[in-house]
Amino acid sequence: MGATERPDLREDEARLRDTALRYARMMDRMSFDDLPTVFAEDGVLSGPGYEMAGHEALRAGLQSLDQFDATLHGVLNTYFEIDGDRATGEVYCVANHVHRIDGIPFKLDMGIRYEDTYTRQGGIWVIQRRQFHMVWETDTPMRVSADGKPLASA
Repeated sequence: MGATERPDLREDEARLRDTALRYARMMDRMSFDDLPTVFAEDGVLSGPGYEMAGHEALRAGLQSLDQFDATLHGVLNTYFEIDGDRATGEVYCVANHVHRIDGIPFKLDMGIRYEDTYTRQGGIWVIQRRQFHMVWETDTPMRVSADGKPLASA
């Protein structure tokens, strides 16, 4: 540990990363009863063309994930700047979404960068504001024939 690094700073960074992991788990399990452990009561999630504020709006908006057969959010790089009980950060994620088009299984993959502000409430870090940025996306059939045509599941 460098001379300027404090153990409590490293602990806060680990807890902020845990918040990112709780978010991914909540999304993949669609366990929106976990919202209070992920978002502040008046927390905001926004992206291109949408903004949801507060647990009830988040619950209603995030239910749209039920259009997918499965999702898997992989948390990658994280970066945090901490100032007392407030923090800002960036979280990189690859989100996989399995869905069907005319009965054929497809996988929609997204490279995502979240810009976050956090607050410490009741001893845990929660998201105050999360801004979704799509870095890239690809939607491809999960199985293809030798000539590259999409195939239905076996």
